[in-house]
Amino acid sequence: MIALRSMFRAALALLLAAALPSAAHAVKFYVDNELGTVKPEEKVTPATPVPVQVLFEFQRDAAPNPKATKVVKPWALEAIRGTNNFSEVVETPAANGAVLSIKFNNVVKREELDKAKKDAFRAGLGFGLFGGAVATDYYEVTLEYVPTTGAAPIRTVVSHRLYTTFGKQKKDAPPIPGTEFKKGDDAVKTLVVQALERGVNNIMADPAFPK
Repeated sequence: MIALRSMFRAALALLLAAALPSAAHAVKFYVDNELGTVKPEEKVTPATPVPVQVLFEFQRDAAPNPKATKVVKPWALEAIRGTNNFSEVVETPAANGAVLSIKFNNVVKREELDKAKKDAFRAGLGFGLFGGAVATDYYEVTLEYVPTTGAAPIRTVVSHRLYTTFGKQKKDAPPIPGTEFKKGDDAVKTLVVQALERGVNNIMADPAFPK
């Protein structure tokens, strides 16, 4: 949970803190279903994979978040290697000069953040009897691939969402449009894999990608 608190915005931190007094206030995590994984028929694979240097940064509202970067970077590198679209994925300069820059930005929507705080406070005081709280974390993931030194970058942006529920949800509440995960780490890893898998595939499918 320490890693999660360093990553998620204030709404989620508040939800986790409020949950401590009562075990009845379960926290659940959901990865949005809209993006999903790249289907086999969608996947684009280069004829000859080449090595690539990866530069990764996690951000909150476009500002660097070094602590979150440290947590998420290993998951990101694993996700990129898992695409099998590069012969080697390294953090040092690649022999061919190829660079993949990734900015994983957690976008804060102030109105939703304030509402999540109020809902979490109300649910905490009422022991969940008045309905729980739902917080949404929005992510905009920007990938830029430079095939060789001096070449024009190929850019793509992937959007994704993570939902966190706290307390007992009302029976008439709309269903969460995501896949549930018991552990926050597992949810975030899945979100990272899906976003980067999609981003890398977009780059491979771009007409400017070297054939």
